[in-house]
Amino acid sequence: MNYKLITRHFEVSKDFAIRVDKKMEKLSKFDKWINHIEVIINEEGDRRDTEINVFLDNKQINAKEEGKDAYQTFSKAFTKIKKQIRKFEDQVTDHYVEH
Repeated sequence: MNYKLITRHFEVSKDFAIRVDKKMEKLSKFDKWINHIEVIINEEGDRRDTEINVFLDNKQINAKEEGKDAYQTFSKAFTKIKKQIRKFEDQVTDHYVEH
């Protein structure tokens, strides 16, 4: 899964990058809906904010989390975005199913 990792005032360790890669690979099953993804991690003082933006064909969805640990905020935002993508997929596939 191709995505862009953007950091602001934050250095990504190799371990952190590997963990993010593993999580992002889980979105590959939604590849036909996703154009591209941006993962933005921002550090301000002791706060680590994560924002994930997913760009679909005609829609953009995002999830944001704030906290003190970058991986925890990423993990929570990832869970939210995965749920939103599933909801989008259900809406699109339900719309095209003949009854």
